[in-house]
Parts: sequence; structure tokens; C-alpha cells
Amino acid sequence: MRVLRWLFLATLSLVLMVQLRLIDGPLTSPDTPWGIVGFELAFTGARATAIMGVWRSMGVTDSALVSLGVDVAFLLVYPFMFRGLVQLLQRGDGSAFQRFGVRLSAAVLACIPLDALENALLWRELVAGASTPLALAAGIAASIKFLLVFITAAWCVGALVQRLFPRPAHG
Repeated sequence: MRVLRWLFLATLSLVLMVQLRLIDGPLTSPDTPWGIVGFELAFTGARATAIMGVWRSMGVTDSALVSLGVDVAFLLVYPFMFRGLVQLLQRGDGSAFQRFGVRLSAAVLACIPLDALENALLWRELVAGASTPLALAAGIAASIKFLLVFITAAWCVGALVQRLFPRPAHG
């Protein structure tokens, strides 16, 4: 049952990620090569304003708003997908690596409020204008979220490698 639940969450995450990539496509340009991610990590009001100015000139600001809306569904799915994957890959051997996985399976759920905060701040900037406090707070939330996702994904790769290439038992 856990595998089926994870497959459902993984499929839904993939579908939403593809949708986000399609929506975010128009947000990329030579001036905004990272699209919405560049906006998430702008960190300053000046940089956020510059990105929004490029988007306004390209007529794609609505795409950013739609992206943030779709991301609300995504942020409610991908952390649980990662949590489920960590739980599926865990072995009960009590190693430090496995104990870290237990902590990660809980910590990755912090992506939900971090991503929600980031989205709310970015939405505010898009409708009311950028400011350094908003851009900085969004950038910090996004950075922590991306770090949690990266560490969790790296742990999953490590756990998968351990499963596929187990160390020989020393007797």
C-alpha cells in the first residue's frame, strides 16, 4: 500500500512539475534565464523589480501569477512524495545514515510552510511592488526549501545506491 501511495504522489508531483515548467516557460529570457526560480531567489527589491520589469515588457506577468497558484497544489504534494520515498528506502539497521533519513522524512515537510510563505511573498511583490524585505524573506524561505529538497534527494540516491550495491558482510 505504501508503494502505491508513493507512486500516486510521485505521478502527481511529476504532472504538476511538468505543468509548472510549461507555465514558467514564458518567464525565461536572456534577462531572466532562471525564470520564476530567479524571482524566488532575487533577495533584493532592486533585482525583483528588474525581473518584474522584464516580465511586464514581455507581457508574461500573468504567467508568474498562474505559476504561483499552481505551485500551491505542488507544494502540498512533493514534500509528501519525498517523505514517502525516504520511508520506502529506509532500512532498520540503526546506522547514522538511516537515523538521518528518519529526521529527513519529517524535516522535508517543512517545505510546505516555507513554499507557502515564499509564494505569498512573491504574489505580494507581483501585485503591490517589490521590496527588499519581501524579496529577502522569499529568498531565505526558497533557499531553505531548496536545501531541504536537495539534501532529501541526495539521501534518497545514497539509500538507493546502498540497496543496489550492498556492502559485503564481514565475518
